[in-house]
Amino acid sequence: MGWAPAVYRGHVKSVSVGLRCPIDQVNVALDLLEWAGGEESDAELTGIIGDGRADLELRALHAAYPDRVFVGDRLVTVGLGKHSESWSVRQHFPAPNELSPGRVPVVMVTGTNGKTSTTRLVAHLGKAAGLCVGRTSSDAVVIGDETVSLGDWTGPGAARQVLRDPRVDLAVLETARGGILRRGLVIGGIDVAIVTNVTPEHFGEWGIDSIDDMAWAKLVLADALRPGGTLIIPAVSPPIYRRIPGILERRPDVRVWTFSSTRRAAGWADDRYLRFTYASQRPRPRDPADAGESCVPLSEVPITFGGTARHNVENALAATLAGLAIGLPGHALSQGLRTFQPSTENNPGRMNTFRLPNGALAVVDFAHTSDGVRRIVETIRRWPKSRRTLLLGQAGDRTDEDLVGMATEAASLDAELIVLKEVAGRLYDRAPGEVPNILRRALLQAGVTAERIVGPTPDEETGVVLATRDLSPQHVAVLLIHETLVGAQQVLGSRGAVEI
Repeated sequence: MGWAPAVYRGHVKSVSVGLRCPIDQVNVALDLLEWAGGEESDAELTGIIGDGRADLELRALHAAYPDRVFVGDRLVTVGLGKHSESWSVRQHFPAPNELSPGRVPVVMVTGTNGKTSTTRLVAHLGKAAGLCVGRTSSDAVVIGDETVSLGDWTGPGAARQVLRDPRVDLAVLETARGGILRRGLVIGGIDVAIVTNVTPEHFGEWGIDSIDDMAWAKLVLADALRPGGTLIIPAVSPPIYRRIPGILERRPDVRVWTFSSTRRAAGWADDRYLRFTYASQRPRPRDPADAGESCVPLSEVPITFGGTARHNVENALAATLAGLAIGLPGHALSQGLRTFQPSTENNPGRMNTFRLPNGALAVVDFAHTSDGVRRIVETIRRWPKSRRTLLLGQAGDRTDEDLVGMATEAASLDAELIVLKEVAGRLYDRAPGEVPNILRRALLQAGVTAERIVGPTPDEETGVVLATRDLSPQHVAVLLIHETLVGAQQVLGSRGAVEI
């Protein structure tokens, strides 16, 4: 079959196996690996083409255009986006000299937290520049203004949908850890890779046992960059920085731009402005601002909430640097930053804020990791509202340590009422009530008194009712919603809440 010897990577409790093979056998190799590992798969263990002539034709196309040929869904695609053409794997393929396939800019976004907001914002910036943007994210595949597929679309199948759509001028692809580790990337030669951050999450899955393993997985995107492509990373992240020298040794052509909400970098912020320099900078203890600088007032960037939401300051910096890297015009970047609202229309489930009739606020957010909860808590504590309630819960696929970490961060909100909820549709192997009980014990350990903890409620909607009951004008209710976003919004609407 022309396959190279398998490669192995050992972990604490398992081993990863990889197969190197020609492009016409990629899908069968993936199916074989999943079948061998006991994963549920529709594997037929047959070659994607299985025709010697077609195999050779596909290999010739890939050799000629390695950054714009990909296979999947029984199609072979040459070119990207509006320059793409696709054929059935059973068809005769053109010779390389019969084609001159073009490509569109490709931005891939990964990270533990913030990748969905950053993906949506990069796409919004592209739209402000007049481009038809195809994006994948944890909520949908969207081409222009059309939602093509709903659901968690952050793997290679979604990327293929975008990259072969003839309407697309710019592809912005949220790229999650699971897809990277199981199925890799659809294509190399991308223009920009963003790693928003790396924090502990999902340890023990797919050979990821430590924060350094997680950084390794996320930074796979760096090796997919085209010559001269741009890697965008946080200015302060030791797990990421430990891997940068190796990346630059392999890829000295790569530009590394950093962002920070606290210190100088290619994109950085002070108390009043988002600031951008145009230097190609590699990470150092300090990133010198050795080129021209532009700035946007934080008061005019809605998702930063006037600079109080520092996590969204960082997301805005990363997204804008991506726009600069692919050459979006300054007026489009400025307009896009000013018009991207933290709303259910622009950024559903991320800091969506509602005002109740008496002036109390409710904030709906997807924060689902310790770091995510910490960021929301820090934001809310910067707001003038003096009284707080919290709706807290989590799916059953997190470790006990993850759950304790979430509860510990939640305790620092100093909420006068914490409503625990069951995420009923995502118990996984947990018994009903098991996750809320772990959260309750951790909250008590963190100093929250028992009378401030109620629940668990059987679902999120009931939790929203309790967390928003009897609020005063000085209250803000923080609603961490992981399963029924629309249902939570409906409950708020029934209470007369209006999104602001």
